[in-house]
Amino acid sequence: MESILNSLTISYLFLFSLYHAITGVVSVFFPDFALRFYRILYGFHPKETEQLKITLRPWGNFAIAIGFIGFIVLFNLEKFFVILFPFALLLLIRVIYRVNLRNQLYKDLKVTKMQNWRMILIQLLGVILFSWFAFSLFFK
Repeated sequence: MESILNSLTISYLFLFSLYHAITGVVSVFFPDFALRFYRILYGFHPKETEQLKITLRPWGNFAIAIGFIGFIVLFNLEKFFVILFPFALLLLIRVIYRVNLRNQLYKDLKVTKMQNWRMILIQLLGVILFSWFAFSLFFK
């Protein structure tokens, strides 16, 4: 069971890092495409896009950093596993605002309940895997 959870955590960390690196680059360098991409991925339909495209660039910078930090952790898990705690916190905060703002996400951005709950479940999986893995190494 532990080896399955280890494999799941490593796979999730890889996808988490890759996702952030790719969406970060797309947001910084291709904001028009980023809006279309987020529309497909999240069902995200903002009313105002010009100011949002400006905001995507600094968000993208953070996403690139998160992605690269994730890859550093991935290739040095024994040394940097504690970074999984802030990653779990990041995902938990995302879950909380998706739950708290679910009606507004639907009303203002046209994110359907199914799309929102899919992301909540994906993010909760990350919280669980990252927390479990980091705690298991912390108390080793």
